[in-house]
Amino acid sequence: MGKNFSKIPNWFKLVIVLILLIALGCGVWFFVNKPPVKPPAEFLTARQRGAEISQKIVELTSVTNQKIKEINSLDLNGDILKAMALIEEVKNKNQEAYDQAVKLSEEMRKMAESLEKISFFLSRQIAVEAITLEVSLITNFIDYTQILNRFLNNVLQAIATSDSNYRRLAEENLGEINTKTWTINSLNQQSLEKMRVFDKSFSL
Repeated sequence: MGKNFSKIPNWFKLVIVLILLIALGCGVWFFVNKPPVKPPAEFLTARQRGAEISQKIVELTSVTNQKIKEINSLDLNGDILKAMALIEEVKNKNQEAYDQAVKLSEEMRKMAESLEKISFFLSRQIAVEAITLEVSLITNFIDYTQILNRFLNNVLQAIATSDSNYRRLAEENLGEINTKTWTINSLNQQSLEKMRVFDKSFSL
């Protein structure tokens, strides 16, 4: 694997701090409502790219969860070689998923940096809330990739050693994966709704 999934990387922690500081700063920049104007082009571009990446993340989790079911089925039926091949495929997809989280964090940074150009206070606050939801989505998704990696490793160990402890750990991982999947989908829907309200504030 090209990335270390054992912990949230330092670069991402710095990105989160930067985004939240920028968002907070813009949220208290001034409190006078000004007539709505069109959002800055860089905000709209980053928003569009971010929405596409978020949707891809949701789709990747859905596809991965289906692959997990296939792995469990193959394992239970004793089709070890196919199970191991599928595990390797999912590991590669997990790397792709991690890379999408990196890309999404960059788009959120761009959106946060352009917040000060949104003069209408209400619109800016809605954008801050949407960005905050996306940051939470990224954090949960990185957690998801880490848990998934642990699940895959535990299944591999269970197949290699027939140790029931690894299967127990894999089952625990699976419960966490399902919880994270629900959270990611929920955060994505909440963020989309915030941006719909944002559009209404500009009559977009």
